[in-house]
Amino acid sequence: MSAVSSDRRPLFVIRPAGGWRAPDLRELWAYRELLYIFVWRDLKVRYRQTVLGALWVIGQPLIGMIIFTLVFNPIAKITTDLPYGVFVLSGLLIWNFFSNSVLQAGNSLIGQSFLISKVYFPRLAVPLSAVAVQLVDLAVSGLLLAALMLWYRVAPGVTILLLPLAIVLAFVYALGIGLWLAALNVQYRDVRVVIPFVLQIAMYATPVVYPLEQLPQKYRVLAMLNPLTGMVQAFRSALFGTPIDPRLLVMSIVVAAALLITGLFYFRRMERLFADVL
Repeated sequence: MSAVSSDRRPLFVIRPAGGWRAPDLRELWAYRELLYIFVWRDLKVRYRQTVLGALWVIGQPLIGMIIFTLVFNPIAKITTDLPYGVFVLSGLLIWNFFSNSVLQAGNSLIGQSFLISKVYFPRLAVPLSAVAVQLVDLAVSGLLLAALMLWYRVAPGVTILLLPLAIVLAFVYALGIGLWLAALNVQYRDVRVVIPFVLQIAMYATPVVYPLEQLPQKYRVLAMLNPLTGMVQAFRSALFGTPIDPRLLVMSIVVAAALLITGLFYFRRMERLFADVL
């Protein structure tokens, strides 16, 4: 009886997929509990029985805001419709979410090499969980912005209802770029050294700590060609109801979608090599 039942057990054969193929999202959904475990594990490591974890999430944008407000702003003499502290902190929050997500997702496969080389599961869960964890950090640091808005008596408008869409846009951007970098990082380990440097340059090329309108015309055109500009502008527009150029928003959405789609396909193509290379 046992021999018969043993023969009837389903046999699963795992073979590497070749060529450019669409990612198997149904398989990812089947492993959704594993994705939850990855996210919960990282959150416990960061927040459970620790004080510095939460303080660092809040302290990172707070220190940046203080430096730009006390040092950068008096020299550059930037004027904004909002109190400069509120303006710069809102930009730093969404930028930190984006940059930290890209950094963590880009290095996620290297960090999970011990698991990837031994157990099969959808590899897409690794960078996806790395970006999902940053949503919690964004929510925690958002309490600091809420307190600062209360201090300056800056009330959000009805456009606050669009805030989840602005965060989704940043999430798609970070995941799309993170997928590309995660796959590249497996083959070319020096990618992890380049990522922080490029992100630092990108921050100053994006109107995070200065308004787009105060740039000279020739530099403003360059900033408008930066697709990350629309992401930051959309976040501020949702929070404070500030106007946003529809062209920036459309370009940002198109580029984000293109990065995510191509990143999914490239990640899927390189997935068969992860276990061997790692």
